[in-house]
Amino acid sequence: MTARLGILQKFQAWMMALAGRPVETPEPAQSKEQPLYKLSRLMVAIASPQGRRGGGTQVMVDALNEEQITCKSRELLQEGEKLELAMLLQGVGHVRLPVTVEWVLLSSFGHSAGLHIEHNEQTREIMSAFVNLLQNNSRG
Repeated sequence: MTARLGILQKFQAWMMALAGRPVETPEPAQSKEQPLYKLSRLMVAIASPQGRRGGGTQVMVDALNEEQITCKSRELLQEGEKLELAMLLQGVGHVRLPVTVEWVLLSSFGHSAGLHIEHNEQTREIMSAFVNLLQNNSRG
């Protein structure tokens, strides 16, 4: 009988030790990536190789944030290709953004592409202002 009490006491002590042990949970990583803001209407832009004016590819921008743009195109864009994206941002004005094609999804209805904006000071301010206008639903 005393052996059973000893085992029961050890089991009880073990359970208390488990319950009393502080559990350290890792803190979630703070992601700097912003969610993409889906546009209510597609926005037309012209993508051309950097340094070349005119004769570019028409793309339809469907979502964006300060760092990235997703779009659809009839013509195939190449991953890693550096382009200049010319578009009219309502409430901000005309802008030319240097972009790099990050990914391309092929489709018979039009190709989807993800573009990463290669910012300078001016383009970062412009995109930040435009995203703020979109979030506040106060585009010109």
